[in-house]
Amino acid sequence: MNTVSIEKNYKDWNWENVYVAKNKYISLAVVPCAGGRILEYNLGEVPSLWLNPELLGKTFPATDKVKTNEWRNYGGYRLVPIPVENCSVDKNGNRGKRWPPPAIIGDAKYEITVKKNTLGFQTIEVKSGVQQLPVPKFFGSKGFVYSDKIEEELQYSRTLYIDLHSSLVYIDHTLQNVGNTTIKRGLKISSQHISETKRGLHDGENYVAYVPFDEKLKLPNGKQFEITTNPDQRWRYLNRNRFKLDKNNPEHLEKYYNHGTNWNGEVAPGIFEVEYDYNQMAGLHIIASDSWLCYVNKKTNTAFAKIMEAYDPRLEYDQGLNNAIFCSGLSEGYIETEVQTPLYNLAPNQSFKYREIHGAAQIDNGPVLSVNMAGIITKKMSFIEAEKKITGTYGVFNEGKAILQFKTGDTILKSQELQEVNPLKIFKLNIAVDTPDHHLDTVQIVIIDINKKETVLDTFYF
Repeated sequence: MNTVSIEKNYKDWNWENVYVAKNKYISLAVVPCAGGRILEYNLGEVPSLWLNPELLGKTFPATDKVKTNEWRNYGGYRLVPIPVENCSVDKNGNRGKRWPPPAIIGDAKYEITVKKNTLGFQTIEVKSGVQQLPVPKFFGSKGFVYSDKIEEELQYSRTLYIDLHSSLVYIDHTLQNVGNTTIKRGLKISSQHISETKRGLHDGENYVAYVPFDEKLKLPNGKQFEITTNPDQRWRYLNRNRFKLDKNNPEHLEKYYNHGTNWNGEVAPGIFEVEYDYNQMAGLHIIASDSWLCYVNKKTNTAFAKIMEAYDPRLEYDQGLNNAIFCSGLSEGYIETEVQTPLYNLAPNQSFKYREIHGAAQIDNGPVLSVNMAGIITKKMSFIEAEKKITGTYGVFNEGKAILQFKTGDTILKSQELQEVNPLKIFKLNIAVDTPDHHLDTVQIVIIDINKKETVLDTFYF
């Protein structure tokens, strides 16, 4: 199943070799010279990832001797080791935080290979250099301050593959301790998404992210969620970086002395929505109660979802979080969907693996109510008794057929073929049905893909 090619100067990006995974629905581009980042994930012609135009074709040396203003942020799909608070050193040589984050694992050149996995799919595999921690930090007249010794050595690798008839991308992350001491580390894996229709338009209200939550899952501070800035910080940021503000102006106070108005809150039961705001530089911290996040371009009604490992309250997470949504005001700005792995204790030569599955689909509209391996639900299945009608609205990840199954327990009483489906086609269900006379307790929509694999999209319980 050949899906991978090596392209020279792909899309005039000015990198010699770009590794492209492509089928008739999606395209991905991995750039080894840009920190091994995925700099393209498109559904048809619709991109999901922001690409920094200032760094096209650039390659940087493998050094952590970088200053605050020297972050090599290519855009796209990136990662940082967590916790970030102890990746550097302070003025006295003690552990601290640094921005830019560690560069060997973040933006230096990666090794890259194309292989074939046991399922017969071509894979793109990348591997970082060895990241030594703590990294030095620049303190003006003191220059770079270094730790007395190397305390940690990490190496990151990633394998991904796609198939011919789906928008799904299977991504496996590995973080290995290649040092001599036991460490505690995890990964924050982020997609920097497009947040404006054209550069400089700043119409971020059309670019949103959804995260599912449960009122029972609280942050370590006991709150349901938090915004990582306050009104004073927002005011100062805007006054310094955007435009002059006047605290004697009631209009300015109402509009800008707040946490931002882009945190739209609960837009459906258990679903939080964030829209991008160029004049907001902050994140949403909330525990994702289900195993997904979803970014949506409302101008094109295109959804890009991440299916991640389930939150496990028995495990330790940095800041108690398994995800975050971040609105960046850097460059022209972007909205990030961030997946955070648990923190793992790794003895020398030990590693942990973490799987994400990304999927893209055309949808009718938001909000996104749920995501599973079959697709995206924007209107859950319902049964209208008076009309004997079933309705629902979806986006799907796989090419195939949609089947309606009437069940009692595990027994299928009746099946009804609905329609052909694929990731570029909105799937709307609005049909009259003849329900079986037996003890019907469940109706479910099943997607049967090209390879005859069945995946449940939605279920209605009587």
